[in-house]
Parts: sequence; structure tokens; C-alpha cells
Amino acid sequence: MQVEVVRPDDLGPSEAALWTKFQETSASTLSPFLSLTFAQAVGRSRPTARVAVIQEDGSIEGFLPFEVGQHRIARPMGWPMNDVQGFIGSGNPIDAGAAVRKSGLRAWTFDNVPTSQSALVPYYYRGATFQSQFADLRGSYDSYLESRNKSVRIGVTRKRRALERDVGEVSFEWNSSNPEHFQQLEAWKSLQYASTGVTGLYDVFSDPSSVRILKELAAAVDHNCRGVTNVLKVDGQLIAIHLGLLGPRGLSAWFPAFNTEFSRFSPGLLLWFTIAQDSIERGITRIDFGGGDEGYKHQLATGSFELARGCVWANRAENAGRTISRRIIYDTSGRVRGSTFARSLRGAQRT
Repeated sequence: MQVEVVRPDDLGPSEAALWTKFQETSASTLSPFLSLTFAQAVGRSRPTARVAVIQEDGSIEGFLPFEVGQHRIARPMGWPMNDVQGFIGSGNPIDAGAAVRKSGLRAWTFDNVPTSQSALVPYYYRGATFQSQFADLRGSYDSYLESRNKSVRIGVTRKRRALERDVGEVSFEWNSSNPEHFQQLEAWKSLQYASTGVTGLYDVFSDPSSVRILKELAAAVDHNCRGVTNVLKVDGQLIAIHLGLLGPRGLSAWFPAFNTEFSRFSPGLLLWFTIAQDSIERGITRIDFGGGDEGYKHQLATGSFELARGCVWANRAENAGRTISRRIIYDTSGRVRGSTFARSLRGAQRT
């Protein structure tokens, strides 16, 4: 195995075409979070972003995007805003330990790797697998709605009618390019982070590099990673916004937020059902909600797949380094710090 480590923007057209080809070898790698577009957007805002180009006998067999951290312990590209991580490869076996070692790293930590990536199974933390929810939207919206819990269906219908009766006409915009809508999303999410009272929480919108990444991806139009800003209004007033990423397999939920003054109408849930209906009309057959146990995901999801957390060590006997990585990722209660918790906050909805 030979490994060359480069900046994401250093990859040329041939490598980009190969990356796309490798993504298409498996359904689990079709996520926009594993696209070169995502990696390059991160690379343009974070100087520690790198891609390991893995070769066998002179032929490229895979890519591993990452960000170099303290002690040469790398984290996933775009952490903690990346909901799907791992190798983008040809399908041939990859020695994960050798790839990390030859990248000049002590370790690479991960917290959202599909369990279908068999090369990483030996590196899972014990008991650190979890479910990622998704909605299968093949078929009509009526059939999808009928598959939901009866109380949820009735509740959503009643709340939309109440909103229209008490406030005004409800309208929806699929992909807004209005910069004021991003600013409102930023304001609502910042208030949400501040209201938790949790110390040491990674606030995405207080980090200029993260905001630059979000803005670039919101405007991205690549087939493998397109930004989509969904907006729900009532009587012309914004009540809910979602910034997501669209890829070949469907829409990936990312940053939803809503106006808390309208909480009694469940604007977040109304937005999601409207997104589902509009997605079906556009031929989008899946919404991935990511990991986390928020109630709204269970109300919307029709299935789930398994993700895992762990760490690939260049030298697996390096126990001191293993301790460092677990301190970086986990707090003393065993809860994932900054990653799963921040993701849960990103997607939090009141229903």
C-alpha cells in the first residue's frame, strides 16, 4: 500500500471522477457527507483538512478524508457536522490500520461510520453502535402518511388547520437562496445552543470556519452534494427553516430550526411533513435523519441502519493514545461530546 496525503483542492479531475465512481459502488457511500464537494468545502475553510489517497501497485483504491488534530489524532472531515464517515473506495479490501499509519497519523477517530464498512469493524468502541433513522419515500405521499402513527397523522393535520385558522395562509419554499433565511436559521440555532446551559458544547454558529462551510454548501449544486434550504411561512412570516444536503440517494437532514413563538403548532414537524410531500413530488425517494433519538425522527422514519463509533490506531498497542482519544470524544458519563450531542441539538424539534 502507498498513501499520499493531499489537500482536498489538490485532487484533479481524474481523482474527482474516480471519487464519484467509488461513491457509486455502495449505497452506504452515496451520502453527500462523503462527497468530494463536502471535503473541498471543508478544506477551503479549515487548513487541517486532508485526504489520504490510497494506492495499490500504482492504482488508486480509495480515499480517506480527515482533519488533523492534536497529537496527530485525526477526526472526520467536517467534524462534528458530518453525519456519515469512512473510506470511499473501489470495493476492494482496505487495511485501515496501514492506511492511517502511512498517512502519518497516530489515529483516526470516527463517530458515524456505516457498519457496512467491514474494514473498520475491528476498531469499534465496545457497545458503540447505534441506529440512524430514515424515511423511505417511494410511493405516494398519501401512502407514506398512512404509514405513520395515527395520532401523529391526526395531530399534524389538526395543527396545520389551527395554524391556518388562527394565523394565516401557510406557504412553503423548496430551495430558498435568500441570505436572510440563512441569517434567521443562524439566529434561531444560536439561541437554541445558548438555551441548553451545557458547558463545553461545540456551537457550530459561533465558529467562523463552520459558518463558512455551511454557507458554501448551502449554495453547492454538485450532483453528489447540493444544498437545499427549505422554508415554511405563515401569513408571510418565517416559522421554520431547514438546511439540508441532497445527494444521489436522497436528502440528508442537517440543520432544522423554528420560531419558538409558534411552538404550540409544532412548526418543525409541519415543516418535515411538507418537505416529505414536496420531496416525493420531485422524485426524491429518501430522507436520512442521522443518528440520535429525537422523537420527531421516530414520527417520520420508516426504517434505520446501523452506524458505529471507534478509532483506528496506527499502533493498536498505544494505550495512552487510546485514552486521549476517548477523552476527546467522550465525557465522563460516556456521552459523546460535541458530536452526537451537537448533532442531536442540530436536529432538535418540539412536537
